[in-house]
Amino acid sequence: MKLIKYIAISYLFCITCFLVSCLKNPKKALWLIFIYILCALFFDFFHEIESKEKNILNGIFTICEFAVFAYFFYLIIDIPFAKKIIPISSIVILAVLITTFIRADKKSFDSFSASLESVVVIIFCLIYFFGQISKPQTYFIYTVPYFWIVLGILIYMSSTLFLFILAGSLSQQELQKYWVITTISNIISNIIFGIGFLMNRFTIHHSISDQSSNHNDILKSP
Repeated sequence: MKLIKYIAISYLFCITCFLVSCLKNPKKALWLIFIYILCALFFDFFHEIESKEKNILNGIFTICEFAVFAYFFYLIIDIPFAKKIIPISSIVILAVLITTFIRADKKSFDSFSASLESVVVIIFCLIYFFGQISKPQTYFIYTVPYFWIVLGILIYMSSTLFLFILAGSLSQQELQKYWVITTISNIISNIIFGIGFLMNRFTIHHSISDQSSNHNDILKSP
């Protein structure tokens, strides 16, 4: 019960950070993550009260989660090659996930779909970080909201990957026992998402101060 309380607090923290920091300067990618967080909250709520439908909910959420993350990375990654590969690969993976969900018996956790999603999203995260470190920057990467969002996604996917891989060989009781890993990872990622939303506000002020200083330098120059 304590973890349920903490995860609820983490969702509240995340939503509050977005409302405080992102409404005045909305970015499509950040709005996408905010909608994802609301959907995750909805699914987690019903995951707790509907024991018989958990595997169906997990399957639906895996598909929706991957679709959101794929579009998010398409928006923020500016590597030309990756910009072409992400849509094509995402369509293929979505087709696989939907087909697997339709054919699954729904009596057990779909280990294959969850593991496949995690591996692909982790690759997207690494592509984003590679793109950031391979080009010269005039700012610190940790001041960019997307850095924190991608970091939160990477931590969540990496932390749960091996659990999802082994889930198919675990009994329902064992899976329930180790599911706490997913809950803790969710709490950590929500906190990091919240920091990312707050960084959006910091970035706005930082940009304004930079523009003001540049303007003052122009006025002072002979």
